[in-house]
Amino acid sequence: MNKMLLLPLLLLVFTGCAVSNDKTQVKGLGLTYHSDVKQDSDGNYVVAVEAAPFAGRKGGAESYAIKNATDYCSKHNKSMKIIKKETDSNLLVNGVAKVTFQCT
Repeated sequence: MNKMLLLPLLLLVFTGCAVSNDKTQVKGLGLTYHSDVKQDSDGNYVVAVEAAPFAGRKGGAESYAIKNATDYCSKHNKSMKIIKKETDSNLLVNGVAKVTFQCT
């Protein structure tokens, strides 16, 4: 197989989002995948972001997730309180962050 065709094919096969991709944005030179804010069974809210290396990887994903949580609470005229933060990697490249929060 032609090597020029192999790379795009591999990227398609091995590229996948670890978060529900409700919104995609370009941040810096990379892509970020954002989930919508969802409510968990405890009544807390949860948001997740996956960030490519040039979008800040784990640190970028965490920053964008916190910003999304803060923006969500601000729309409801409330402040955001973090309950739990989790970070991980997807495909050993992208950073993933999940923030559980409350609007107070």
